[in-house]
Amino acid sequence: MTVAISLVVPFVVLLTLPLGKIADRLARHLKPEPPSQQFDNVVTEIAIALVEPVESIQTYRCEVPNIAMLPCSDREIVVATTGALEELSRYELQALVAAQFAGMRNRWCRMATRAEIMWWAIPWFFPIGLCGLALDRQVAMVVAFCFLFVWAFMPRKTEHARDLCADIVAVRTTFDPQSLASAMRKLAEHAQAATQIRFGAWYLPTNPFLVLPKRHGSKTTVNGRSWTQAEEVRMELLLRADRAEAMAKGGKASDFTGREFSRRWGKLGK
Repeated sequence: MTVAISLVVPFVVLLTLPLGKIADRLARHLKPEPPSQQFDNVVTEIAIALVEPVESIQTYRCEVPNIAMLPCSDREIVVATTGALEELSRYELQALVAAQFAGMRNRWCRMATRAEIMWWAIPWFFPIGLCGLALDRQVAMVVAFCFLFVWAFMPRKTEHARDLCADIVAVRTTFDPQSLASAMRKLAEHAQAATQIRFGAWYLPTNPFLVLPKRHGSKTTVNGRSWTQAEEVRMELLLRADRAEAMAKGGKASDFTGREFSRRWGKLGK
């Protein structure tokens, strides 16, 4: 009974929670502004090129270049910030938007997105786990420790799984993987602005839907090396760009996952 209250119930709730409902609520908080005529022309051309409804591509006023994909209940919506429309070329925008549509329509990518949301929600379900203290203190403490361990050490794993699924689908579906890689590199150059991202609401998960994830201004120090979360974001986006280019040339996605990530991670702060 204690295990059910502390562990099973939160995961069942999250597994049965429709992903579309979260995206619906997030979309209601965005309140996109009408784009200028120039931006409207770009959005219309991209929608026509991808054979997608024009209303499925929205613009959101934000100076930080970013792209978001919202798998709502009745449709998919891609949100491009005004910063992205200013910084990226038309081909880069088209490649990124196409990649987002393809990614969220892939079941493995949606599953990885759900896993990242489950990790994000762990602190919210911590009080439920503590309810088990009334039944079996020892078991509840073990389960609480497992929750804390997963919450502290698994965020990168869930992000990498989602990014890997999205990149594989994107390279297979886009007609211009070079532009996709180029767009990733341009977003990487704006990684310092990851702490300035204002997207959605504070009580909703946003990173699972963003290409350039939101980060905090904290520093990490390991063995005398120090680096910021913005530097991590830059490294991850450059890794994704290299992976997209390599896969387009027939390379393996596995060459740019765990081992390569660890190698680049080890260079941070040097």
